[in-house]
Amino acid sequence: MNKANEKRGNGWLTSWCASHLSVLLFAFSSLVYLLTMDRSSSWWDCGEFIATGWTLSVGHPPGAPVYQLLSHIFMLLSFGNPMWMAPLSNAFSALCGGVTVGLLYATLRLLGTRGVGAAVGALCYLFCDTAWFSAVESEVYAPAMLCCALDVYLVLRWRATGNTRLLPLLGLMLGLGVGVHMMTLLVVPALALILFTRLSGLSRITRLFRVLLFSFFFFLLGLTPYAIIPLRAAANPPINEMGESFGAYLKRDQYEKAPLYPRMWRERDSANWDEWTLGTEGVLGNVVYYGSYQVGFMYLRYLMYNFIGRENTHWHCVVVFVLPFLLGLWGLWQHRKRSRVDFWVIMLLFLFGGLILNLYLNHPCYEPRSRDYVYVLSFYAFALWIGIGADTLPRRWWRWLALLAPLTMAIGNWNDHDRSHCHSVHDIAANHLESCDPDAILITLGDNDTFPLWYLQQVEGRRTDVDVYNLGLTGWQEVLRIIGTAGSRPVYFTQYFYQRYAYLFPDQLRCEGFCWRLVSPGADLTPVMHDGIRWNITEREYVDRVSEKFLASWQKNTGEAIKSQR
Repeated sequence: MNKANEKRGNGWLTSWCASHLSVLLFAFSSLVYLLTMDRSSSWWDCGEFIATGWTLSVGHPPGAPVYQLLSHIFMLLSFGNPMWMAPLSNAFSALCGGVTVGLLYATLRLLGTRGVGAAVGALCYLFCDTAWFSAVESEVYAPAMLCCALDVYLVLRWRATGNTRLLPLLGLMLGLGVGVHMMTLLVVPALALILFTRLSGLSRITRLFRVLLFSFFFFLLGLTPYAIIPLRAAANPPINEMGESFGAYLKRDQYEKAPLYPRMWRERDSANWDEWTLGTEGVLGNVVYYGSYQVGFMYLRYLMYNFIGRENTHWHCVVVFVLPFLLGLWGLWQHRKRSRVDFWVIMLLFLFGGLILNLYLNHPCYEPRSRDYVYVLSFYAFALWIGIGADTLPRRWWRWLALLAPLTMAIGNWNDHDRSHCHSVHDIAANHLESCDPDAILITLGDNDTFPLWYLQQVEGRRTDVDVYNLGLTGWQEVLRIIGTAGSRPVYFTQYFYQRYAYLFPDQLRCEGFCWRLVSPGADLTPVMHDGIRWNITEREYVDRVSEKFLASWQKNTGEAIKSQR
């Protein structure tokens, strides 16, 4: 009797875990992301997103109003404490990443995958390089992937249940997703294929057409948060990147437009022609460049990083996963035999999120940063195949052994992705501001010497007496006017600006702390240190390559070593 009761108890526990594993995976993955997320601003657009989210300002084109509103709601939980705003904004991404992992598991179950295989696929996505990187900082890609994953889940759920009420919700989520990032529209071909395969009979087509028309109305409704952008721009917010025209802002007119041909389209790309075309020219040269650089270096390399392995810059060794990639290839092959329709649904996600997007983007040579985040939908699709591959292994114990795949990814990627004790971005930005005298003018050049400063000033309220002008946003004519009318106000340039344009001010730039001060000709150019320079970086802290570049330049110019302040 006791054994029978024990068996029934174990059966109940197994059943409960199977039915609630999606929630458990959400909780587990959210915990991983929350434990490893950045506690402050990160590089690139993160400082801008935190600053514009808190102040409800207008960020770079084409805008992300839904993301800004949601991150603002999270930051309200700080109850006015500026030191909690960045962590709460980062936590929003972490929770979005956790929900995405849970939805991936639920999607695999709808595709007929058993629990263990679905868990393997979900966990491999959890620990893959790109998803983890985006989920621990204030960027749009984790929330955007949540929108994509939810769209795919909703249409598969509709197919399984026939509940047409899910389609208007799907339309609404598509529209709201555009307000996070336009990459969410990449799921539309896969959604369309599922809808098309459900058409049979005139009455069914007519009824479905009415529902889709109603759903399109909800899609338009989801686009309405974009009205916030011109309204906030008219309110003169602290940050306003809309420019003169809302239409030009939506079309991203301020950025270069890459043509589909030629593939090597920037003038500066020609310097790398021989390296990537093997000396070929014309159409053949463009084809070789597309295959070698754009497909090989700018897509397949990132795919390998996620599911085979990459250099671990913290351990200075190569961590090889391999098993996730092999499971994905096996799953791709088995999925084609299991269900042709579902196979092509996932293949459309994989291609439109990967190679087709790569064709459209026409990457220049070289990009200023890794662009793996733009292909996260393709990696999500590959994780679905990993789950199917684990589920279709011929022996049951092999399926359990497949759990080694996400385990090796977790071990190999943890140190590089644990930003819980990183101080470099915050310290470098703070030291830029502290290098300036009171009421100074600071001219910046790129994202990394601008956005973290915006975060410190607009969110933490630090050194608001310093006026920061970004050359790319302000323009040369206005920058020269500002310098010419500065009067008694000291003018400083960041390291990025100095490296690019120091030749314009010969014998007039003196290194002061982290910045370069514009001085009169003939003045003493001996580097000057500031008492306000402080470091919290420890010897054991992982320092990313962008921070290393900043720190190396500073040490070279000042001869000072970084000393941790505890």
